[in-house]
Amino acid sequence: SFVRTKTAESDHLVSCDGARTTKWQTPQTGNSVLEIQTYPDSSAITKSQREQLVPPYHWHWYQEEHFTVTQGYADCLPSPVTMLTRNSTFVFTLNGKDTKISATDPNPRINITPGAPHTFAPDPSYKGPCVIEISAETSPLSSETTSTDLGVSERFFRNLYSYLEDCSRQNTSPSLPQLFLFLDSAEVSLAWDVGPRWLMQYVTYGLGVVIGRWIGGGLLGYKGSYLEYYNPELNETKKGNEVADSLCEGTTGPPL
Repeated sequence: SFVRTKTAESDHLVSCDGARTTKWQTPQTGNSVLEIQTYPDSSAITKSQREQLVPPYHWHWYQEEHFTVTQGYADCLPSPVTMLTRNSTFVFTLNGKDTKISATDPNPRINITPGAPHTFAPDPSYKGPCVIEISAETSPLSSETTSTDLGVSERFFRNLYSYLEDCSRQNTSPSLPQLFLFLDSAEVSLAWDVGPRWLMQYVTYGLGVVIGRWIGGGLLGYKGSYLEYYNPELNETKKGNEVADSLCEGTTGPPL
């Protein structure tokens, strides 16, 4: 039977034998998450590891998401040669178009509006460590007491990453209904660059409801969150301690 590793107590998650390390910090007011991903060497990530690490093409029902590359080519001295020959640190696909971003760019940040199909991946040609920060505005359906439970949040990321890592360790293919349920519970749907966007959104939202919410959650008994992966009380305690330390130092459907 499938065994869930207890990762909720860890302050960070290691994926794919160290290909990526993820940790979370207290998000600023108005945001639901602040995630920091570190890749020691993008060029060393294998094809199978990329299949696990790179998110599928998707869109968010309500939230605006922000990505900021904070490390990658930061140690390179700018020169005509390096500016012409260096590769990017991350490659973003937004609305079907690729954009390459590095930490040394004038604006190493990209904003994703609700409904915009997107994904991102570390540039496989880049050798060296790179770091990216991911944040998202709080879901408009959230209140002060439910902001960690709705939309993209630490809860969602911890469950998704831990589940995929457990599947890899146990040589088990991820359950499609479980994956759809994770996405649906975070107000996220898959995306396709086929046909009108409004039609794509209706179809992919419907797939999430039927495959994830009804089949996965209703018939198969899957959950959108597991205590082995995310413990709200433990998580809130850690965030509370972080805030205190810093002070001492001075589901409704999408809007289609």
